[in-house]
Parts: sequence; structure tokens; C-alpha cells
Amino acid sequence: MSPFKDPDVGFKKDMAKEGVRQLSSNIWLLSPPVTLPFGSRFPGFNSINQNKIAKSIRGAMNELGFNKPVLWTYLHTSADLLGKLDESFVVYDCVDEHSAYDGFNAKLVKAMEKRLLKESDMVFCTARGLYEDKKPYCREIYLSPNAADIRHFNKAFSADTPVGKEVLDLPNPVLGFVGAIKEWIDLELIKEVAFRFPNASVVMIGPVGANVDISDFDDINNVYFLGHRNREVLPQYIKGFDVCLNPFKENELTATVSPLKFYEYLASGKPIASVPMPEIMEFEGLVEFGRGKEGFVDAIRRALEDSEEKREARLKKAEENSWESRAEFMISRIEARYRERVE
Repeated sequence: MSPFKDPDVGFKKDMAKEGVRQLSSNIWLLSPPVTLPFGSRFPGFNSINQNKIAKSIRGAMNELGFNKPVLWTYLHTSADLLGKLDESFVVYDCVDEHSAYDGFNAKLVKAMEKRLLKESDMVFCTARGLYEDKKPYCREIYLSPNAADIRHFNKAFSADTPVGKEVLDLPNPVLGFVGAIKEWIDLELIKEVAFRFPNASVVMIGPVGANVDISDFDDINNVYFLGHRNREVLPQYIKGFDVCLNPFKENELTATVSPLKFYEYLASGKPIASVPMPEIMEFEGLVEFGRGKEGFVDAIRRALEDSEEKREARLKKAEENSWESRAEFMISRIEARYRERVE
């Protein structure tokens, strides 16, 4: 999101001015310069943006002595960055159907992404729907769903973890959500939950998108928007939840989403109530699913009757979905293809 479009991310301008920062012995961070906000809406803007980004990256590469880099991108907009960094290998990690985002020019976004798919050496997709849609345009493509930092979110189950102070004294049960509150979150569903569980506390943790209106909740006294919380303390808040909520809208975008928060919930061991989403239906039996307002409310009721057996099964299943296992899979594929090219 550009600071020109959302003043709440104005801090990005200051981060860009910091230049290259070393995070560890072999990891450096560079925040991109502020760019124009219309790169995915009107032709021409993205090319200007990517030229600006390329100049910033080349400066950092010169400073660090990098050459022939591997370019790993998550964004369709990188189609106009290709070739500007003298990159030796290109990886596109596709995590969303970007063309379905509100305010984007779907035709333009699809055209950019198709170029990126064709020119990438390797593509990974987090969802089966994305994989099937992108496969015809790729040289090499793999399915690699989202995952979680298991050890970190296991802390929500630890006796040593304190409950987040803002939820500690709220009326029970606490029905909680953690994540960005963007246009894909079904706030009508949240209203229904608040109405149907008047003695419960509905907690929403995460930044509210610039184009999301939450003024309807001003008069709903059992819904709490707590705003952004640092990742380090999220297990403290999840520990205070009686049920974790996954209230996505059911549409084209969410039909091809592997929700990151779902795997983090899973790693906490907490009961989960979710709308049906193709990419997580394999967890049926460990998670309560419900379609529509009535179905979602029923899913919460079932989740509140959770068992020790289900909790243990969720924790066990979470271990199979760690970032370590995903990284090992992806790096092994890249290394094999990269060696072939070098040799």
C-alpha cells in the first residue's frame, strides 16, 4: 500500500530513507522507495514504479557487492522489474489471486502476471486453485501452501505465556480474530456473531484497511477493534481466545487463498470456527466449518464444545505445516534447477 493512498503507512517513507540494514550475518533489509499508487490500475504507472525500485535495489547491490542475484518476488508488478537487476534466476511465489483485489484493473493485473509467469524460472503457489490457473503459463510450477511458525504460536498453549492485557478481563467467551482487516473479511458475519452471542466478546486484532468502514460497530458494545499488535505478542492474545475466527467472505479471491492465520491458529491448539474455504477443507474434523451467517454461528457453538482430543490433533497436524518444512521443499527445488544452469 502506498503512503499516497493510505496515510497510516506513512512510516514507509522514513524506512526507505534508512537504506540497507543488516539483520543478521547474511541477511540485509532494504525498504523500497515510495511509489505511485496506480500501478495496478492504469497502464504505464507500474513501469515508472519498477524503474524507481530497480534503481534503489541496484544501489544496495553495489553497496553490498551483490551480482547475478536470485530475484524472488510475490508481486505481479515485478513483471516490469525483470531484467533490470541482471538477475540469474527468477522465482515467483504466488500467494493470492491479485486480479480479484478491489480497486485493481483485473485485465491489466492478469496481463502483468502472465508475463511474470512466463519469464520466471520457477513458480510456487500457495493454493490448488492458483496452481491450476497459473500452470499453463509456467516453465516449472509447484504447490506449496502457507504454514506457521509452530514454536512461536505454540506459546499460546504454554502456561508461561500471559494473556494479552486487553482481553484478560473481557466477558467470556472471547471470540477472536487476528489478521489484516481488509475487504476480504466478512464484517457482516462479525456483526451477526456479536448479535447472536450478546454475552460474548468479539475481538478483532489487526490493522483496518484504508477502504474498510467499521463505523457500523460504533454502537455494538461487545466488538473490540484493538488495532495492530506486534507478531511477538500475538500468542498472548490468542491464548485469551475461547474460539479463533476465520471470517472470510466467500468469493473469487478467497476461493484461492491459503489463509496464513489459519495455520497460526492451528499451531495454538485453540478451537477454530471458519467459513468453508477449498484450501483448508482437508482439516474438517479438527475445525468447525459453517457457511453463511447461520452456519458460521453454529460452527462457533460447536467450537465452544471443543475436546482435549481435538486440541491434541490440531497441535499434531500443525507440526506437519511448519515454515521449516515448506522452506526445505522450496529450496531443494530451486537448488536443483540452479545447479543445472550454473554447471
